[in-house]
Amino acid sequence: MFPNVKSNHVEKTVHPCQYPVELVERLVLSMTDVGDAIFDPYVGVGSSVVAAILHGRRGYGCDIVREYIEVAEERVAQCIAGRLKTRPMGKPIYNPSLPNGGH
Repeated sequence: MFPNVKSNHVEKTVHPCQYPVELVERLVLSMTDVGDAIFDPYVGVGSSVVAAILHGRRGYGCDIVREYIEVAEERVAQCIAGRLKTRPMGKPIYNPSLPNGGH
């Protein structure tokens, strides 16, 4: 399980329906091999391309909203440079109703 990308999420951008890189990482790892390419026809802010890069794949995408493409390009550049902040894959979700947040 992974949290929604909301206002306090480390990955949050301007996209209203952004999903976390961790969601796509699972798909990239389960359906592709190192060196493969992925294509996302609705790339938005590039979470799928970031997931591909993080795991040795090539990522391609397109979108009709120029602002999202610009954000995606910046996120990809940060990922390649090792500066993009993402939530680590498999990190437990904090649940304030459980003792110690469920950790």
